[in-house]
Amino acid sequence: MAFETRNYFNTHQFIEIETPCSIKSTPEGARDFVVPSRVNPGQFYALPQSPQTFKQLLMVAGYDRYDSIVKCFRDEDLRADRQPEFSQIDCEMSFVQQEDILSMLKGWYGIFSKPSRGSSFRNLCRG
Repeated sequence: MAFETRNYFNTHQFIEIETPCSIKSTPEGARDFVVPSRVNPGQFYALPQSPQTFKQLLMVAGYDRYDSIVKCFRDEDLRADRQPEFSQIDCEMSFVQQEDILSMLKGWYGIFSKPSRGSSFRNLCRG
């Protein structure tokens, strides 16, 4: 899945980026997993819940198309629909219309819903 995702976005002029795995904690969403700093006693790094801060910086810096497959961590109570570690696929485009995004994602979804894989994907839901 990662290989096909990388190939798809690369052929559509996206730049793949990798974001750091230890960042300063930010006040959002779920609780952070924190890691103590050996160099700075009493200070901690947070394992990212998502690369949102980095995505915003990249867009401001002029990267108008990029994708990322990122490991994310959330310190949440375990439930059937939640887990503390997961991978997230991000793709970002600047200065586009809704139809551009839907078309791009429909093409990407199409890779994984070929008849040879036992499924088909006809219409992207628009709700």
